[in-house]
Amino acid sequence: MAVSLLSRQGNTLQRALLLGCALFFVAVFAGTVSAQVSLPAVCVAPGYYHGMGKVWHVHDGDTVSLENRTRIRLIGLDTPEIFWRDKDAPAEPFAHEARDALMELLHEHDYQVRWVYDREPEDRYRRVLAHLFTPEGESITALLLAQGLGYALTIPPNNQFIDCYRATERQAMEDGLGIWSLPEFALLDAETFPADAKGFRRVQGRVQRIGESNNAYWLNLEGQFAVRIDRADLEYFPDLQFNRLRGATISARGLVFYYRGEPRIRVRHAADLEITYPPSN
Repeated sequence: MAVSLLSRQGNTLQRALLLGCALFFVAVFAGTVSAQVSLPAVCVAPGYYHGMGKVWHVHDGDTVSLENRTRIRLIGLDTPEIFWRDKDAPAEPFAHEARDALMELLHEHDYQVRWVYDREPEDRYRRVLAHLFTPEGESITALLLAQGLGYALTIPPNNQFIDCYRATERQAMEDGLGIWSLPEFALLDAETFPADAKGFRRVQGRVQRIGESNNAYWLNLEGQFAVRIDRADLEYFPDLQFNRLRGATISARGLVFYYRGEPRIRVRHAADLEITYPPSN
């Protein structure tokens, strides 16, 4: 299957044979992914599936195409980018490792997968959104997170297996595996946040004031850093106490963007925001 998988893509027998040999080498000398990874007890096999099929191509660590050419974006996981369209741009650290690990995992199961849909059927790129599982019911997203080959991505309302994904990520983070061994994935202080930081970041700081706009709340931290919570996402923060946030210490995670030269992170779910409230008077 490894040979036919690539030959159909590139129509080149030599490349297909090289891939087959590489996968055989990985399987024999590195052992299987599922045998090496231990998932938290919260990661249980779902009691149902919406479909099953065979993977035809692995684009990167979080996107695959089935034999019918349906492209599936794995829910709950974001892996480092390879930048296929820009040949001069170097891949992000652990990008190729994430793709290789996914290919190895699929190879172990003859590229057979099962999937469960969530609340949204597809993303803005018209890729099908799904939670992927091995034929035995192991979460493919969790198996990659357990190796530190990506971070848990929470985009409401697709939160069905969030407890599994966060517990698995936490385990890899504590062990310093994969991306969690890199300085850019460390928890940064809001006051000394690097001016050129971009991409996924984690930041910690004390809330100085709370701003409001028509569409969002802004938690303004020390160091001109702000965390945005959209009003439309407030249902995913059931325990948030805005009246106690001033002076609270928070840690937030997400993609950094800049407004008027100042760094911002939009948080869409309580899982991406940890709060230590000040003592009540």
